[in-house]
Amino acid sequence: MLLLLRVVRAFYRIVVDYCNNASLAGIGYIFNRRYHWTERIFWFACSLVAWIFAVQLILAYMALFRQDTISIAVENVDTRTDPIVFPAVGVCETGYVKQIYPRLESFIEGLKQNDDVEYNYDVEDFMLRIIFHNLYNVGAISSYCEMYEDCEDCMKCPKDEYRRAAATIRANCTELFHECRWNEKPFDCCRYFKPIETTVGLCFLLNSAQTVDRNSEYWLPLEMDSENPDGDLLLVYNRAVITNIMNEDDIPHILLQRLQFKQIVPGYEEKIYFTLQSIVNDPLVRSVDVDVRRCLFPDELHLAAGNTTYRKYSYSVCVTECLKAIQLRVYNENSSACDYKGMRCLDMFNLIAPPTRILQPWYTEGYPCHCHPSCAENEIRLVGRHAYDNDHDERSVKLKLMIHPTQRYRRQIVRESIDVVVSIGGILGLFTGASILSIVEFFYFMTVRFLSYTVNGSDCETVSNEDTASSADEHEERNVYSEIS
Repeated sequence: MLLLLRVVRAFYRIVVDYCNNASLAGIGYIFNRRYHWTERIFWFACSLVAWIFAVQLILAYMALFRQDTISIAVENVDTRTDPIVFPAVGVCETGYVKQIYPRLESFIEGLKQNDDVEYNYDVEDFMLRIIFHNLYNVGAISSYCEMYEDCEDCMKCPKDEYRRAAATIRANCTELFHECRWNEKPFDCCRYFKPIETTVGLCFLLNSAQTVDRNSEYWLPLEMDSENPDGDLLLVYNRAVITNIMNEDDIPHILLQRLQFKQIVPGYEEKIYFTLQSIVNDPLVRSVDVDVRRCLFPDELHLAAGNTTYRKYSYSVCVTECLKAIQLRVYNENSSACDYKGMRCLDMFNLIAPPTRILQPWYTEGYPCHCHPSCAENEIRLVGRHAYDNDHDERSVKLKLMIHPTQRYRRQIVRESIDVVVSIGGILGLFTGASILSIVEFFYFMTVRFLSYTVNGSDCETVSNEDTASSADEHEERNVYSEIS
């Protein structure tokens, strides 16, 4: 009990001592009993107004710092020192109903239970829609299969192993490509186009950070400068495909259709002209919170849907993983969502190839994917395209960078962390007289001197006596003032 009383008395003396000696403006006048109570109320009101203004200014500055820290400016590019890099290219085989798929027919023949079972073209159409994303339509999972469920002498749709069937039936790299040329110089297509799994099936990517390391032996140097200004990429295909122009961290996806080009009909030629404007980031951009800069660097794999199998972050990777997480959440059973039951469930909810709008963050009625763009995402603009027909069986596309960019974007910091410290410190110093030493002073009184007063009770008495003497001196001083007046 005595110890508790000593602690309380020591705390009271510390509060009184701190208020009388604090370096904060106005505090000493409020708690100094030498002044009249009206003066103390005046200084209390002034101090309160100053602190209110200081807090409001600090809150306004912090809101501005969170919302307006990053600035994107335009700067000139010297093509003599900064070469222009051709964007990545993705090629995905697409389904074409007029095309013959011998391995698909062989697969369907393998589903016969005996020689008396006839070849089922509905099963073939079902497998085409399972394997090729562009042929799928809502309701295809059940409409081609339900009528044969109770038939004993009919060929039925397979219930699983769709991934293995797709790997068997889809064309490999050598079957897909006929020829590849960069500025009229041929190169080995399959040496540089590497496979990757996407939402539209197996695709082959050229110069993608998702498949190869930059400047490795499988990275094709597609650079242009003032001495080598041409940038023509010619790709000739044996099968129907979709060609994608992408950033090197992107992958083909159903949401990114603006730069997707179909080469389906045999004898189809197309020339595509585009421009490129790159973006660079100041090193300090990484120090800013993700929600403030509103972008992620390729090595920051912070996905709301969880872990990913892809090597780098991009908006398309985030949306791919988000769609996969949505599909697994809707079909919340332990079995694979890729069997017939799972595919039928996803088909019922229209989640195999959902409308692109339902994955956008502003569409509240769907399954929004909260994905940030990539901080290294370049701006690719389509300038024009021309299509031709010929008498050949191949399909071809020529990608041409029209004009070398003379400008680029730069993402930079407007306000750094040190600016926050300086601004808040200036506001507190202007309105309250606070400083770093004020913080040290507060902790000194509340730790060192508090422990000293608690342990050495005599000091408290000494301070109390000094305070009593001080009060007597004040009383005597007032009497002297009264006599003079």
